[in-house]
Amino acid sequence: MTPESLEPGGVDRREALCTLLRGTCALAALGCGGDWRDAVALPGPEPVPDAGPAPAVCEDAGPPGTPEEGWVEVPLSEHPALREPGGHDRVRVPAALLDVVVVHAADGCYRAIWRTCTHGDCEVAWDGALGVVECPCHGSRFGLDGRVLQGPASRPLAAYRTLRVGDSLFLLRPR
Repeated sequence: MTPESLEPGGVDRREALCTLLRGTCALAALGCGGDWRDAVALPGPEPVPDAGPAPAVCEDAGPPGTPEEGWVEVPLSEHPALREPGGHDRVRVPAALLDVVVVHAADGCYRAIWRTCTHGDCEVAWDGALGVVECPCHGSRFGLDGRVLQGPASRPLAAYRTLRVGDSLFLLRPR
């Protein structure tokens, strides 16, 4: 190592470039940087496997918790499609790291599931005619509880507890 090869602060330029090159090769070997990548799934409540169809009675009752506990208020005035059973909408609250599909199910309950497919980073959408959440990229289908109904996805979507109070919907996004 010669003084000419050192950057200010004592960093060897050649060694820094070699380290950067090794890291790039490691990422390439892992498959990063291709056209397709695994979705980044933020942690959420674990769905119950093989839970069967959602109950006919809404289970959530009582007041929601605080924002510090992860409760996010969604005014229905901002999502009028959610007022009637069968309505659905994308609910996105960046400050709460929340991006979900919310469906006002036929039984009058609300269901909210993560909007990014666990197979390939595509945005899923509610298909009311089929009664499923579907990924347009590869055809994965999910139930309103987040479980996989049809692959290629093998991991469920995170499902979030919902509660309607007055003219607002509250979603629990655990911190």
